[in-house]
Amino acid sequence: MADWATIASLATAGGTLVLAIATFSSTRTANRATRVAEQSLATRIRPLLLNTRFSDPPEKITWMDDHITKVEGGRGVLEEENGIFYLAASVRNVGTGLA
Repeated sequence: MADWATIASLATAGGTLVLAIATFSSTRTANRATRVAEQSLATRIRPLLLNTRFSDPPEKITWMDDHITKVEGGRGVLEEENGIFYLAASVRNVGTGLA
């Protein structure tokens, strides 16, 4: 004769195991979907720096030691003063992200 308490306990344990497997599977799927969504979002908000046009106005650049120079559009500058080299380039952000 079957012990109904044991059968009920085993059925409950089996149901709980099935629910645990389903929860684990759905969590993995949700994590994968989240990673794909994050990567998709990250590619749309990346900055893209390119050189400026030759027709763009000059940029005034000041370094922390109060050295000042101007960079014309589409160009770069290399200056030497008292053994210190200053290098600057004029760039613009054509991407959607903050550069």
